[in-house]
Amino acid sequence: MYALLYGDTILDRGALREFMRAQVRGAPLLRACAEGDTAAVAALLSGFWPFVDAFEKAIDRQVAGLPIRPLVERFGRERTHAYFDMARAAVREMHEEEGSHALLWQEGARARRVDLAEYQLVDGVERLVAQATTRDPVAFFCWLAGTEYIAEEMAAYLCESPRFLALFPEGRWTWGEAHTEVHDGPSHLEIDEDLARAYHPSDDDAVASRALWDGIVACQALFADAAADVYDRMNMLQPA
Repeated sequence: MYALLYGDTILDRGALREFMRAQVRGAPLLRACAEGDTAAVAALLSGFWPFVDAFEKAIDRQVAGLPIRPLVERFGRERTHAYFDMARAAVREMHEEEGSHALLWQEGARARRVDLAEYQLVDGVERLVAQATTRDPVAFFCWLAGTEYIAEEMAAYLCESPRFLALFPEGRWTWGEAHTEVHDGPSHLEIDEDLARAYHPSDDDAVASRALWDGIVACQALFADAAADVYDRMNMLQPA
């Protein structure tokens, strides 16, 4: 099991979650989904598919390229090697789980007869996906953490919406259920924040905390922009 390097957190997770919850529940696209609007559900599934798909591939790339020198300089070689082995295993586990999550997204799309191959890549989603290509491990793990907040809050909102769930077989959206499950040991979110903090060059917790906060909130805000773009695109395609 992955052991966090830091025994405490320097982030106000409650405030980050509250901010993300407001972005999710304030998005017209997701409110329409919660009301059972079939066009909105189709737009969500197709419009955000490039993001869901990119998430798995981004983790795969980072596993092979995580730098070790910054951790050796901070924690020493012996501790770093032990930690790095656990970190690599944890990130690989994320990759495996996100791969299965991508399959669950596809399952939901098939249930709604949405062809994911015909998605329209809108600007907001493209900018959100682009963040996955950074080679800066701090920025990358902040992006992963932001994505976890997005997935958890979107899943929580839609999985408590009866009209939305009624559109899926047996009233279950399996992708959402996967993101509301409680994990044994540290969550993906905790691991992402732990790694972002470990790679941040400052030993000043206030400096590191501000950088991590800004990186995570930037990802969350990009999601709100992306949801707005997907919704606008959906309305453009609606018959007059």
